[in-house]
Order: sequence, then structure tokens, then C-alpha cells
Amino acid sequence: MPLNSQPVTRFPLARSRWTPWLLGPFGAGRPVAEIDARTLTIGMGVVGGGRIPVDLISGVGTMRWPWWGGVGVRIAQGLTAFAARSGPAVLLDLSAPVSVRAPLPWKTRRVAVVVEDIEGFTQAVVDARGGDIHRLADRD
Repeated sequence: MPLNSQPVTRFPLARSRWTPWLLGPFGAGRPVAEIDARTLTIGMGVVGGGRIPVDLISGVGTMRWPWWGGVGVRIAQGLTAFAARSGPAVLLDLSAPVSVRAPLPWKTRRVAVVVEDIEGFTQAVVDARGGDIHRLADRD
């Protein structure tokens, strides 16, 4: 491992059988969220993405991303969602706005990420924050 590098944990975004057809042409055939001790990085090709400093994540919980919310980087319900399908998502509250690409720049203070491993991703966020994080009430 190179000097000053940190271990990165990868969490594929949950996909449906339609994801490669809907997002693949835009370079988002296999979207992923990566987290280390400093940054949460979400990549969905040219569809969008974001780099969120872990220190700005103040709360974590879950919600359900609706089928009618669509796929890709979506701006809805007072948040920015990174979704390759509908279903359970991890909801992050931020202490300050961050700029994400949706695909144009957009500022947000709430982020939803529809990952395959909800519990593992949630725990990785808590661990990256050193356990110092507010647990949000689950939203359905």
C-alpha cells in the first residue's frame, strides 16, 4: 500500500435487470460508492457523481427510493439520490451543502444512496465517522 493511502471500501449500487440498458450508454453500467476515512465517492459515469467529505456527514438512516423516482442522479424529495433502481436506500444528512453532479453541478444537504448492502454501507459510514454520528429515523 502506498504511503498516505487509506483503505477504500467499495459498495456497488443496487441494480435491476434494466440498469445496463438505462444507464450503461452513459458510462454508468456498474455504479459504485467508495468510502475511506476521509471521503465518500459515488460514481455513475457521465450521469453524475459526488465526493462528500466524511466529516460533513452528520446523520445516517434509511429510506425507500420509490420506483417513480427514476434512476440515475435524481433531485427530489429535498435530496439528491444516487439510484440505479428503486428500493431500500441509505439516507445521509450533511452538516453543510456539498456540490454533486446531477449531471450538472448541484448543491445538496441530503443524499440517498441505493446500495446492494444497506447494513454494510451504513456501518462503513458510522465507522468512518468514528461512531460520532446521529442515527436518523427510518423513512418509508
